[in-house]
Amino acid sequence: MLNIAALSSRPNHHFFGYYGINAWDRSLRYHLALETDFHKRRPKAGDSAAVGLVNRQTHVFEQYAETSAFNLQQGSMMHWIDAGFGEEFTFNDWEYGELVSRAINPKTRETRTIQGAVAAVSPTQPVAIGLNFARMAHCRAVVGYANHIDPDSLHNTPEDDGLFLLDLKTGESRLVLSIAEVIRASQCGKVQGRRAWFNHVLFNADGSRILFFCRVKRDGLFTSLWTVNPDGSDLKCQIPFRRWISHFAWRDSQHILISCNLMGDGGFLEFTDGKQDFRTFGEGILPRDGHACFSPDGRWLICDYRRGKGSDRMAGLMLYNVNDGRKISLGEFRSDKQFSGDIRCDLHPRWSPDGKAISFDSIHENSRQIYLVDVSDLG
Repeated sequence: MLNIAALSSRPNHHFFGYYGINAWDRSLRYHLALETDFHKRRPKAGDSAAVGLVNRQTHVFEQYAETSAFNLQQGSMMHWIDAGFGEEFTFNDWEYGELVSRAINPKTRETRTIQGAVAAVSPTQPVAIGLNFARMAHCRAVVGYANHIDPDSLHNTPEDDGLFLLDLKTGESRLVLSIAEVIRASQCGKVQGRRAWFNHVLFNADGSRILFFCRVKRDGLFTSLWTVNPDGSDLKCQIPFRRWISHFAWRDSQHILISCNLMGDGGFLEFTDGKQDFRTFGEGILPRDGHACFSPDGRWLICDYRRGKGSDRMAGLMLYNVNDGRKISLGEFRSDKQFSGDIRCDLHPRWSPDGKAISFDSIHENSRQIYLVDVSDLG
C-alpha cells in the first residue's frame, strides 16, 4: 500500500489548485500553496489568500505575499521559473485594476512584476502564456478572478484579448492571438457573435506548441480545441465546436491526450498534433474523464475521477501504466455533498520532478489541504 499523508496542516485551508504543474522547488522540500480562512464559498472581489510555501519536513506554511487574484479550482496558477534571477515562483495578482504576475525569489524575498497573468510556463524558454482571468470571471466564474468589471462592457469576440506572450525576463507582455481570430478561423456560424473566451493552456514538452480551449456559451458550453506556436503562428483547430471536450495533457512534443466524445459516449483519446489520428487510450481502465498527467519518465499516468452522489460522493485517484496497462488504485476520498459546483475540490494531481511523489488537494478530512503520495517504489 502506497503511503498517503497530509503535506499541509490546519487550522487554515491550504491548496495549490490545478493539475499537471510542478509545485516543487529544486530541493523538493518546498511546495507552492495558497492559504485561506474560508473554502465553502467562491472568492469574492477583494477576498485575499496568503501566498507561500509548505515545508515538506515540518508541514509548516510560510507566507511570502497575498493576492486577490485566485479561485478555489486553479488557485493563482503558481509556477516555478528561472529567468536569470535565480529560482523564483510566480503567482497572479491585481495592480491598479489590471492583472499582473509577481515573481518572488524565496531566498531574498525580492519581488518582480510581470505584465499579465500567467497561465502556463514554457519548459525550455523564459516565457509564459497569459490569459485574461478577469474576463473569465464573467464567462465561467469557477476559473476566473472575481472583480467589479461590468460584464456588459465586455466585447463578445474582442480583437485585443486572447493569448498573451509574457517575457519572464523583461516582464513585458504582448498579444499573440486574439479571440476574434480564433472565432473567425472556426468558421462555425453557431458561435459567431456569442461571448467567447480562452482557457486551459498548456505547453508541449519542448515548448514549441501550445494547446488551448476556445469556449462559447450557447445552450450550454461549446468548446473547441486548438494548437498554436508560442508566437501565435501556425494555428490549427484540433477538435471543432459542438463536441464535449474536457481535459487534456501533452504526452511529449507531438502527442496529445484528451477526454472527449469523438468516439462513442466519451473517454480518453490520443492523437498527433495536426493529424487528427484519434485512437482510444486506456479503454476499459481509465475513467471517462479526469485530470490526468504523465510522469516525468512517461511510464505512468496519474488521473483523478469522481464517483457517487450526495453523501456518497467520492473523489478517486489512480495510476495507469502506459506500457503494460496496469492500474493501481491509490484511494478514494469522501467529498461532502455541499462541496459541489464552483466550490468542489477536484484532486488535481501533479508529479514531483523526480517522479517519486504525487501531490493533490482534498477535503476528505473536513478541511481543504494538500496531500502527498509516495510512489518511489513503483515498479
